[in-house]
Amino acid sequence: MTSDRFADRLDPASYEADEVVGIYEQAPDDTDSLWLSERLVQRLAIAAAAYELHTLPMIQGPEPVRLNQQRCLSLLDELAFVAERLDDPLAATTAQAIQDYIAVRVRRPIWAGDVTFEGN
Repeated sequence: MTSDRFADRLDPASYEADEVVGIYEQAPDDTDSLWLSERLVQRLAIAAAAYELHTLPMIQGPEPVRLNQQRCLSLLDELAFVAERLDDPLAATTAQAIQDYIAVRVRRPIWAGDVTFEGN
């Protein structure tokens, strides 16, 4: 039997007023920038750190982190690894949103850019 004491941790409404992490290529105001709950991104990053992964833990925190194509590919693998191990629909949804954003970029025939992760 599970306790309802922590039910808010799995309720999307609990994260609506959160600080956010911005994910973008050129500038935060890019039309396709992605903005996600800082706590949900941290949840993934902390789990990745516990598994001693390298790239995913780098994206938490307020300082901008720029990932090149190779790091983005690594991030895709790490997000999949962590999401498969967590029984957490919000973490899985957050991981999928990041994966979708990154995958579009790394699959471009010619792309040598960076993706920036920036917290508040």
